[in-house]
Amino acid sequence: MSAALDSCRPDLIAVAGDLFLGYQYQGGPDFFSGQENVLPLIRHCAKLAPTFLSLGNHEWVAPETELKTLENEGVVILDNRWIRDEERGLVIGGLSSAMLMDFRKYRIRYGADAPYPHEIRHTDRVFLRTKSDWLEDFSAQKGYRILLSHHPEYWCLREPMLRKRKIDLVLSGHAHGGQIRIFGQGLYSPGQGPFPKYTGGLFRGPYGCMIVSRGTTNTAAMVPRLFNPPEIAVIELAGHGAHHNNISQNIVSHNINQS
Repeated sequence: MSAALDSCRPDLIAVAGDLFLGYQYQGGPDFFSGQENVLPLIRHCAKLAPTFLSLGNHEWVAPETELKTLENEGVVILDNRWIRDEERGLVIGGLSSAMLMDFRKYRIRYGADAPYPHEIRHTDRVFLRTKSDWLEDFSAQKGYRILLSHHPEYWCLREPMLRKRKIDLVLSGHAHGGQIRIFGQGLYSPGQGPFPKYTGGLFRGPYGCMIVSRGTTNTAAMVPRLFNPPEIAVIELAGHGAHHNNISQNIVSHNINQS
């Protein structure tokens, strides 16, 4: 993956969540021993270009101290907040997963070591809501507004309905390209169900666009990816001025050999 990133020569690297792998909270001093690819990748990214990370549902496995470790390596973590990149005329925000927010509330209520109920994560997660009040301020900022939002269903299937907001570009993932693709159609995505619409590519709205990456992971639980190679989405922003009508997005997919 590092070689693929090098060949892209990026000006900016955006990781829209699910940097970690895991299905249960993994607090403790040996956290990164079970995530052996994370720190080498993050170090490489941070040396290559400014790197931004928003928090997806899998980030719930990581203690706050380990997120701080990523920041110490040079990554900017956007946990329901935004920053301004004056050099590039960008305003970059990160919308955290509702599942991550719910887990944090659960730990406050029941204690740091309390196991998060499996049935909440998988049955009731569609009813969870993320923290979105800060998006009003973010949407009002001058400049080209980029929002990292792990869940593509936040675009127009669930609140905060990003399609209706004045955000120039939303970057999402989560769907793994639908895991198995037949004639370009993904078969299933968590949060969208069978034959999901938002599994990869560019989608336009009245104020801006959403780009969904098929991601770089090779499996989801026991279901392999079929006809759906992992990818790095390379996005070229071309034009002048801050308004999205003056800027076009060209997606180039770099397939990754994970053998």
